[in-house]
Amino acid sequence: MKKKKIAFIIGITGQDGSYLTALLLKKSYKVIGYTRSLNKNNLLNLKRIGVLKRVQLIKYSENQPFSILKSIKKNIPNEIYFLAGQSSVKKSFNEPINTYYSNINILFSILEYCRQNNNHIKIYNSSSTDCFGNSKKIFQNEKDTFKPESPYGNSKAFGFWLTKFYREKYNLNSKSGILSNHESPLRNKNFVLKKIINFVKNKKKNQPLYLGDTSVYRDWGWAPEFVEAIYKINNSKSKKDYVVGTGKIVSLNYIVKKIFKLTFVNKKFLKTRIAKSLRPQEIRKMGADASQIKKDLHWQAKIKINQIINKLLNNELY
Repeated sequence: MKKKKIAFIIGITGQDGSYLTALLLKKSYKVIGYTRSLNKNNLLNLKRIGVLKRVQLIKYSENQPFSILKSIKKNIPNEIYFLAGQSSVKKSFNEPINTYYSNINILFSILEYCRQNNNHIKIYNSSSTDCFGNSKKIFQNEKDTFKPESPYGNSKAFGFWLTKFYREKYNLNSKSGILSNHESPLRNKNFVLKKIINFVKNKKKNQPLYLGDTSVYRDWGWAPEFVEAIYKINNSKSKKDYVVGTGKIVSLNYIVKKIFKLTFVNKKFLKTRIAKSLRPQEIRKMGADASQIKKDLHWQAKIKINQIINKLLNNELY
């Protein structure tokens, strides 16, 4: 009987970790997941997509990566996916040190451990198009310069360079995906599209929705498609990093109006508080040029923004 491949997912309970778990289980992997909390509320995403009882879960602390390193030594995984960390741009301005530590410490420890002990393990790091920052060029590709505008973007850029450095200098099989925004019903409630969906579904009489600047444009994708890209990147023969996105940008204002129209909510209930809510150095327009991953790995986003909106409103997991 053929031995199952083993995959470690650090950050298994989040949106991407949960969808990636389902994908890997379909491919007959043994999945070992790491989470900062084993509280049942933290495991809801895994339960929703029906994989909670099919994975081994281990609690870890960002301050003590030894549980993960010990498990690598014991199980020797074929693949490691680093999807954890502090993912809020807004929060990163208030907690820059925690953001750097959360997004770097475990990744750095894994790379260094594998350098010394298991340099054949495939290591994937999730980065972000926030690394590019404000630019006259809207659609960024792998050759464009990083100019992050937030502690979050800086931490993701550092993680990217660490992953690339260990690949090029120590011959590790480590790669990054530079991902644009991607949504699903499993998205954390603090992200803007989730806030809008929750508002229209749980609307109380005469209670407005408060948002920041809705004139920003972003590249919005569908999370189940994006985890397929993540898997392809980590298993590609070419040792490259890839930008992942739809290649289209849509304003937040369009999305709010579309959702309000579909749910018969009057637009008067939308209130913007730009002065208080606008992030320092807000990126006005940010898109992803994913032509390289399409060419090399034959991955392309298919779900468009209007489909994403309908799926979110209908609570469709796939």
